[in-house]
Amino acid sequence: MMKYIFLSILSCLLLVVTGCTGAKEIQNETYITAIGFDYSKGQYTVYLQALNFSNIAKQEGGSGLQQASPILIGQATGKSIQAAISKLEQHAALPLYYGHVNTFVLSKNVIEKHLASVIEFIGQNSFLRYNCWLYGTNGDIKKVLSAESFFNYPSIYTVLHSPSPLLKENYSMQIEKYNRIISKYNQSVGTLIIPTIDIRKKIFLQDEKPINIAALTGGFVVAQHQFKGWVKKHDLIGLKWFSEKAARIPISLFNERVSVEIIKPKSTIKVISGPKPAYDLIIKANAYINQNVDNLSVSNIEKELAQKVRNEILISLERSNQINADLLNITEIPYRYHHKKWDINVINNINKNSVKHINVKIKVQQNINYKR
Repeated sequence: MMKYIFLSILSCLLLVVTGCTGAKEIQNETYITAIGFDYSKGQYTVYLQALNFSNIAKQEGGSGLQQASPILIGQATGKSIQAAISKLEQHAALPLYYGHVNTFVLSKNVIEKHLASVIEFIGQNSFLRYNCWLYGTNGDIKKVLSAESFFNYPSIYTVLHSPSPLLKENYSMQIEKYNRIISKYNQSVGTLIIPTIDIRKKIFLQDEKPINIAALTGGFVVAQHQFKGWVKKHDLIGLKWFSEKAARIPISLFNERVSVEIIKPKSTIKVISGPKPAYDLIIKANAYINQNVDNLSVSNIEKELAQKVRNEILISLERSNQINADLLNITEIPYRYHHKKWDINVINNINKNSVKHINVKIKVQQNINYKR
């Protein structure tokens, strides 16, 4: 009996020891958090961003950072993406670990001609996850990866790694995970829009010194594997009214004399039968007035608000017409639910005249409440 107990204890100890031998301490690896891809003159350039996780742990523990959290940037070129990655791994002071990557940044050259190669590389690498954020940039990828945060916080607290808190408070345009965007790459209708991010200087000062902030500037548009170009943020202004993630949208009216918040707008795309599909767009939402300097009536504000939303949608429809792409992804509705009525070519033959009516119904629920 004692022999059986001794063997059981010994087996448990061996299991514990075996489990620990494969463990790696945090300071013994380089944890990659973002990867950038560029292409020029027949070669890929890969950028790796790595963060100091000890500083991140300190911040999450509640301690303030006295010094800026360091950002490590690696850069190498090669005839293939893997060749460039291998060069970085060969010269790294500590082994590179890709399990914490949560952002990809692509240059215009890659999106225009080599997006398929990036998709293939990410799909083949077992450490790279599909729930990462995906951005494009017209600027220097190295500068984007070196973007600063407020109060010396680590880079994971910037829009590059954590856009959700910003969008929750002030929704301007859609930012989605890699898998949601790339799922549209092989789709026969609609467009995929890769949001672009670039550095903006002198908007914020820290200790009277300008800091380099990463900000959304627009999006690269791809439809049916064809690159349609870059669209500035203003031209995508109508897309937010069709997003399920738009929880709070601030709007200014009457030369910024009135400020309104739109709460969780609901959109409906009604398909009208004919030789080719036509559409009615319906937007419904509730609104709250934050500021009303001239004490305008609620009915006037509702009327102006409806026209403002309608005009924003028309701006995006006009830009869609110019680049021959369905920025609002209206064509997904007949493709998914009425595919027997029209073939793909007819569905994709969309222009601004395909939208017959834009009906906006926004109800102001209450006026501003002042603190007592």
